[in-house]
Amino acid sequence: MNFINIDRESRISLSRQLYMYYKESILSGNLKSNDKLPSTRELSKDLNIARNVVLDCYEQLMAEGYIYTKSGSGTYICEGLKFQQNKIRMESHCNKSDNGIEKISFRTGVPDLDNIPVNKWAQVYKESILNIEVTQMDYQNSFGSYELRSELSSYLERVRGVCTSPDNILITNGAAQAFSLLCQLVEAHEYVLVENPLSYGILHTLKSNKVTMKPIRVDEQGMVISELPKLPPKLIFTTPSHQFPTGVVLPINRRIEMIKYAQKHGTYIVEDDYDSEFRFDGDPIQSMQYLDPEKVIYVGTFSKTLMPALRIGYMVLPDKLLRKIEDIKYVADLHSPNFEQIALAKFIEIGLFDRHISKMRRLYLKKRNYLTQCLEKEFGERVTITGAQAGMHFVAKFKDVTFDKALMRKIGEKNIEIIAMNKHYISDNSTSQADNSLIFGYGNTKIEQMEKGVRLLADII
Repeated sequence: MNFINIDRESRISLSRQLYMYYKESILSGNLKSNDKLPSTRELSKDLNIARNVVLDCYEQLMAEGYIYTKSGSGTYICEGLKFQQNKIRMESHCNKSDNGIEKISFRTGVPDLDNIPVNKWAQVYKESILNIEVTQMDYQNSFGSYELRSELSSYLERVRGVCTSPDNILITNGAAQAFSLLCQLVEAHEYVLVENPLSYGILHTLKSNKVTMKPIRVDEQGMVISELPKLPPKLIFTTPSHQFPTGVVLPINRRIEMIKYAQKHGTYIVEDDYDSEFRFDGDPIQSMQYLDPEKVIYVGTFSKTLMPALRIGYMVLPDKLLRKIEDIKYVADLHSPNFEQIALAKFIEIGLFDRHISKMRRLYLKKRNYLTQCLEKEFGERVTITGAQAGMHFVAKFKDVTFDKALMRKIGEKNIEIIAMNKHYISDNSTSQADNSLIFGYGNTKIEQMEKGVRLLADII
């Protein structure tokens, strides 16, 4: 009699259960080299299962080299199979805090997830995929769906003043991949210039690609152009329409000076335009790319404007870089997923994207106003708010407060998720002026949480 535990209620097939039993018994040494296994008829009778189940199990074990047969003799265990496995410890993780206190997040860069138009997106996606052409299920051009690039070209020209055509747009897996692809343009002896402070995303991407970075100071008007280095960089990374994290706007005179510098030294400017559609006073600031499409690489993403899970970004490339970036993208992943691109093109074409942007702009304005009111109510003249003209975050500067590690740890212990401004600087030498500032993201923060979060901060501070 074979004492093998068979669970007939399990979702795992009987043949798979039997296979796993024998495999583990062989590897553990419970079944030794050249031990004989029962015949398929005998085992099926003992376990009261169909003989085909045992046959399937034995065939799989034989295919993987666990067992062998001797004609007219039977089935045996192969030699040298005892092996100590390294097993992964499976742990469950949850977002709830250990102390049971509600988590209040002022995280930056996340849109309001409760207001993503999931139903409309699902309808457009379903309709688009059901009507897809056979050729659209094949491997695609590395630049991405022409339908999406065409819609993007019209949208960017209309809303952001970008000078482009569908042929100059390359679809990426979010802005992160765009930055990663651009890193491949930088040779080992070259470097890139980055704003200081800057976003974690760009910093992480550049570090991961082992790109040499040099910082340039940001003041109340953005990048300090007068401090551009004599030895020119390969790329200049900038967020001119809504600098991250300060929120300041680079004025036209500085933009022109940066363009002239790039023209003189053969440098490319990477314009990261991550959330400029959400400007509250007037139209969005016009893109820098408009000034010189051959010197500015424009990078955008739908992670902030629609949903992070979509993972669609794009680059508007100068003509001279088209073939090179296409080759780099091809090596990276051939092309980005096509179904989502086709659906997004339709989503833009029928006006749903424009309506979503308009709705979210009103919502973020409401959130910004309420959060500033909460801060002013609790802190009065002890707080100064800057960079709140657009986007989903602003900077709050507190009088006579230093957000050092000890204070930030206390804030974290109250389950308030927020980042100090000084964490976004590359070198510690530049952070002293930002030690008294916090960055308040409010895109995905519920209004009812804002007042509670600010009160907790006031108690701690």
